[in-house]
Amino acid sequence: MKFILENKKGLLLCITISIVSYIFQYIETLIFNSKIFDVLIISLLIGILVKNIPKNIPSFFSREDKAPKFVSKNLLEFAVILLGFNINFSILKESGISLISISVISVFFGMLLIFLLCRTILRLDKTVSILVATGNSICGNSAIAAMASVIKSPSNHVASAISFSAAIGLIQVIFLPILFTVMSITEFQYGVIAGLSVYAVPQVVAASFVIGNEAGLIATQVKLLRVLMLGPIILMVGLFYKKNNADVFSNNKISTYIPWFVVGFILASIIGSVDIIPESLINIINNISKILFSISMAGIGLTVAFKDLKVSALKISFAVLFSSVLMIGFATLGIILFNL
Repeated sequence: MKFILENKKGLLLCITISIVSYIFQYIETLIFNSKIFDVLIISLLIGILVKNIPKNIPSFFSREDKAPKFVSKNLLEFAVILLGFNINFSILKESGISLISISVISVFFGMLLIFLLCRTILRLDKTVSILVATGNSICGNSAIAAMASVIKSPSNHVASAISFSAAIGLIQVIFLPILFTVMSITEFQYGVIAGLSVYAVPQVVAASFVIGNEAGLIATQVKLLRVLMLGPIILMVGLFYKKNNADVFSNNKISTYIPWFVVGFILASIIGSVDIIPESLINIINNISKILFSISMAGIGLTVAFKDLKVSALKISFAVLFSSVLMIGFATLGIILFNL
């Protein structure tokens, strides 16, 4: 309650942006008879615009407000858990092993190739290279933050890796759905591509559910398979990065390596798969999840400041673009090899 009172303006702003986004989506549906931009994308764009209002222009929103970070992390993670109730593992009966194989292979080789590009060709700092490779091969901001705590990365490196990756991720959200219309692929195949290539969980949701429910569910599951690789990757990097391995892990909790919302998503998925929850209640949960995602996207937009984009901007941007193309390539190759 204290947090709500202290940050009520920021919370109200995030909710207001979400409401405005739903209004925009309703209007575009009336005009174009379809959703050109999903409500999640609209919330994100409005949030970024509001965040970057020049300081000399009066703003209702305090830039020191903690609400955007809260909704973009905690509320988002809760929304992901709710999304799990709509998952049914029967979808993975025929292709589950294939999806797991594609995800594991793509993450390991993606991490290695992205790091080598950053270090040997772009000549980026070692820690920046590790952070960019981790964030874009695994699971975005949470992966970068977790890895940064292990390799003791400077804060400006963390900010740069997250800012540029998030910016390129936004471009993915807007333009990746074009693949579905240009290429002759199914929703399932598109879900695999989006889940493997898009930077962060909310961006995966925005880029996939706009195509369809099946695409969104598969993309989310593939993305969370990538998230589960965070622990093994951090352990491996820690073993190679530090001489005294005990110091690497002594101050880190198990939640550093396996995010709590992933555990919650899996449990919710198990419950959703045994058909004990009425479909009417599932629909309500889905609507609540979508609303929370919209609010979370507004919060993410409110944390993206153009002034934070520094430290080898062009090189990092190129590395992130390369990462996106590489992961799309892995996904496409996997679809062909496993006949998905």
